[in-house]
Amino acid sequence: MRSTARGRRRSVETPRGRRSVVTTLTATAAASVLVLGGCAVTEDDTPADTGTPASTTPAPAPAPDDTDDTDTTEDDMDAGPTRIPVPGAALPTGPVPDAILQGDDVQEAIAAEADRRDVEPDAVEVVGYAVVTWPDGSLGCPKPGMMYTQALVPGRQLILAVDGRQASYHAAEDGPFSYCADPSAPAGTGTTPTDM
Repeated sequence: MRSTARGRRRSVETPRGRRSVVTTLTATAAASVLVLGGCAVTEDDTPADTGTPASTTPAPAPAPDDTDDTDTTEDDMDAGPTRIPVPGAALPTGPVPDAILQGDDVQEAIAAEADRRDVEPDAVEVVGYAVVTWPDGSLGCPKPGMMYTQALVPGRQLILAVDGRQASYHAAEDGPFSYCADPSAPAGTGTTPTDM
């Protein structure tokens, strides 16, 4: 040790080498682990009484009873989900302007529905048409296992009927119509053109 002239300040001389830096860092890390380890909460810990009532959360609802009396077969489970109709998402029906009825794409859809139902094209009635916005690239007709763009798509919906049984045909704005066996509702409300 060395004293200064006044004797009030003392300093200790220690070797400043690599070993002392590593030792200092190791000691600091070990102390940090011990301090932070004491803050950890385990499942066995119970909170200390702080004098403030703890908020309680309701217990989770019991799991549904798996012993229902329905006759479910493996075929039913493999069939996939059943689409539940969305309230207010009725098919667009009503008068369709002649300009729409005479369009090549509509005539092709009529021919396709006639082939699908095994009837003459004259037996197919156009009962509705709307300009819609589809919620994604599936155009309101998603197929299991397929991926679609997740963007709004301007499009059209055509409703055809044979003997009162309706069929929905979907299209992009300028694309051809395709039959949709399990239609989804458009993202926005459709508009039916009145004059064309």
